[in-house]
Amino acid sequence: MKLKIFILSFFQICFLQAQLSHKVKELAKPLDSISYAESSNIGIAGEKSIVYDYFKKLSAIATNDELYYFARNGSNSLKFYSSTELFERKDNRFLEIYKYHSENPFTIRYQSGCVISRSNITQLLKSHISSKKYLFTIRNEFRAELKNNTLSTNMKKALKQIEKDCKKISMKSIEFYLAEIEKIDSEK
Repeated sequence: MKLKIFILSFFQICFLQAQLSHKVKELAKPLDSISYAESSNIGIAGEKSIVYDYFKKLSAIATNDELYYFARNGSNSLKFYSSTELFERKDNRFLEIYKYHSENPFTIRYQSGCVISRSNITQLLKSHISSKKYLFTIRNEFRAELKNNTLSTNMKKALKQIEKDCKKISMKSIEFYLAEIEKIDSEK
């Protein structure tokens, strides 16, 4: 029985690997051996993350199927980034990936700004979704200040970026994913 599962898994991985476009494979190479992840800006000075930027180039051309493959079979970096991108794209396979990582946990080093932590990947994924929910709260507060004409020029720039980030996913989707994750976590 175990042999059958191994053979089936082997052929599935080989088949999916064959489905990755050449360009996606090339863009994934720098990330394929990296075992950590970073936010878009890191360090005390908020420098742009090279690792994050590599993934953003990859995600710009990768299909959801390719991201799904990396979320299951890539390096720790690719697993995390691809999982979050599936969430951003509202691909329900994100929940399958979350459950898979819940059943096969591993820790990953993550740097956000100047803070470095080691966390279980599912904790990082939940944190990513929760931060999106918080972003909606900030957006609504900024919009209220904008209506009252009390928003500074810098905050107006920040609001534009927040509006751009909020366009990718709705609050309804965020609440759906959080509820589904809660169900998965309660099954443990």
